[in-house]
Amino acid sequence: MRNKEKDKSKSWSHIAKNNIFMLKIAFHVAPELIFVPFIVNITDAITHFLAATYILRYVINGYQQGKTINELVVPVVAIYCFMFILHTSIEVYYSFRDPINNLKLKEYVGKLIFKKNESVELACYEDKDFYDNYVKAFNDIENRISSVINSVSSIMWTFVSMSLHSILVITIDPWLIVFTAIPLITSFTLGKKRNSVQHEYDMKRQEEERQRDYTRRTFYLNDFAKEMRLTNIYRVMFARFDKSVKNIISYIRKYGFKLATIDYILSQSRNVISSMGAMLYAIYRTLVSGTMMYGDCIVIIDSISLISSEIYDTANSFVEFHRNSLYVDTIREYLEYEPKIKGGDIPAPKTGKLELKNVSFRYDGQNSDVLHNINITVNSGEKIALVGHNGAGKSTLVKLMLRLYDPTGGEIFYADRDIREYTLEGESGYRERFGSVFQDFRLFSMTVTNNVLLRKKRDGDDELVRQSLCDSGVYDKIMSFEKGVDTVLTREFDDNGEVLSGGEGQKIAISRSFVKDSGIVILDEPSSALDPIAEYKMYENMMHACKNRSVVFISHRLSSAVLADRIYLIENGKVIEEGSHHELMAAGGKYAEMFTLQAQNYVDDESEVRV
Repeated sequence: MRNKEKDKSKSWSHIAKNNIFMLKIAFHVAPELIFVPFIVNITDAITHFLAATYILRYVINGYQQGKTINELVVPVVAIYCFMFILHTSIEVYYSFRDPINNLKLKEYVGKLIFKKNESVELACYEDKDFYDNYVKAFNDIENRISSVINSVSSIMWTFVSMSLHSILVITIDPWLIVFTAIPLITSFTLGKKRNSVQHEYDMKRQEEERQRDYTRRTFYLNDFAKEMRLTNIYRVMFARFDKSVKNIISYIRKYGFKLATIDYILSQSRNVISSMGAMLYAIYRTLVSGTMMYGDCIVIIDSISLISSEIYDTANSFVEFHRNSLYVDTIREYLEYEPKIKGGDIPAPKTGKLELKNVSFRYDGQNSDVLHNINITVNSGEKIALVGHNGAGKSTLVKLMLRLYDPTGGEIFYADRDIREYTLEGESGYRERFGSVFQDFRLFSMTVTNNVLLRKKRDGDDELVRQSLCDSGVYDKIMSFEKGVDTVLTREFDDNGEVLSGGEGQKIAISRSFVKDSGIVILDEPSSALDPIAEYKMYENMMHACKNRSVVFISHRLSSAVLADRIYLIENGKVIEEGSHHELMAAGGKYAEMFTLQAQNYVDDESEVRV
C-alpha cells in the first residue's frame, strides 16, 4: 500500500491535480492572483527578448550593413518607451492591488484551516500524525499556493522567452539547438531525485524544529513560568533543546552533501558543456570561417546560454510542480480528512432526558476500556453528581455526553433518540443544548463580556452578562475595574488589561454556563481553584440559577454532592453506587466511607481533602 501511494505521488496526473487544487483556491479568492502574474510574465518575456536580444542583433548587424542612425535609433526608443509604460503599470499594481489580494488569500486559507480544525473530533488532537499534518498544513498552505502560482507563471515566461530565442537561433544556424539538449536531459534525470531528497529532509527537519520550538515556548510562556523556576525541569528542557539542534545538524550533514552533488552536476552541464560549447562554435564561424555576422555571433552566445538556462528552468519548474505536489499531499490529507464523528439530520430539541445505556469506551491505541457498561439517566431538570477518585473515568464520561467522543460500546439517547441522529453544530445542533465548563478552561484576550458570551453580542446581553457574573460570584470584582465588563482580560494585547486569579478565572468560566440557553449544564470540576466554602456557595448559586435545567457536575469535594438529586460513584470505569446523598449514607458503602473521611478531615485539620 505504501509503495502504491509513493507511485501515485510521482505520477504526472497526480502532480497536475495537486497543483490545480492550489490554483483553484487562489482563483476562488481573487482570479487576478492567477491572471495578472501570467499576463505580466508573458509580456515581460516578449519585451525582454526584444530589448536584450533582438534590438542588439538589429543594431550591430544594421551598423555592419551601413544603416542610418535614424533607422537604428527609432525602433530602440519605441521598444524602451513601451517597456517603461509596462513596468510602471506593473509596479503600481504590485504596490497597491497585490497586497490586498494576498491579504484576502491569507484570510481565506486561515479560515479554511480553522474550519477544518473545528470540525474534527477531539481524538485527532491526541493523534501525533494528525497534529503534525495540521501544523504542516497551517504553516505551508499560503506559501505553497504562492509557489504554485509562481511556478506556473514562471514556466510561461520561460516558454515564451525560450520559444522566441529558439526561433532566432534556428534561423541563424539550426545546429546550435544541439547545445541546448544537454541541460534538458540532466534536469529531468536528476530533478525528481533532488526533490525527493529535499522533501525528505524538510519533513524530518520540520519535526525536530517543532520539538525545538516547543522547548522555546516553555521558557517564555506564563503557563510554564512557575515550574521552570521552582523545579529542575529546565535542565530537561535544555537537554531536549540540545537534542533537537543536534538532530537538525545531523540531517543537514546527511542530506546536504546529496543536494550539493546534484546541484553541482546540474550547474556544470548547463554552464560548461552547453554554454561554452555554443560560444566556441559561434566564435569559429565568425572569426575563422567568416560565415556568421558579428551581431549574430553576439546574440548566439547570449541566446544559447539563455536557452540552456531556460531549459534547465523549465525542467526545474516541472520538478517544482512535483515538489509542490509532495507538500500539497500533506495539505490535502488534512483538508480532505473526513471526521469520524458526524451529525445526523434531525434538529435537537431544547430539553429532554439524557440516557446512557451500557456505554463502554476505549481510547485509540489502548488495550482496555476506560468505561465499562455505564448506565446513567439524567431526567429533565435533575441535578446529577459524578464522584470518584482521579482516573475513574468521570471526565471521559461527560465528553461522551457532549459527543466529543462516540462510545465504542452501548448507546447514548437524548429525548428518546440516539444522539447520532441529531445535527451536531449550529443553533439546532445537539451540542448547543449543553452549557459546559471544564477544569482546564481558558480565558481569551478579550473583554469580560466576550469571555462570558463566547459569541457575538446581541441586544439584551448586558443584563444577561451582569446576572451571570452575579450568579458565579465575580460581579463585584469585575465592577471594581475601571472599564467593568468592557475590561480586557490578560495583558497580551492591552497593557491596561487585568489578570485574574485562578479562582476568579474559574468564576468567569462558570458564568458562561448561565448565559447559554441550554437544557443541560455540564460542570467538569469547575471549582478546583475555589476553597470549600466558596465552592459550596458557587454550587448553591448554580442550582438556583439552573433550577429549570438539568445539571451534571463532577466534584472531588463530596460536600457539594449533597446538593444533587442523585449521585453516581464511579470507580475503575464502572458505576458502583447510585442514589441520593441520604440513600448512599444510609447504605454505608464506599460513598459513605469517602464522605465521612472528608468530613472528618475538614473538622480535624480545617483543610480540604480531595479524593
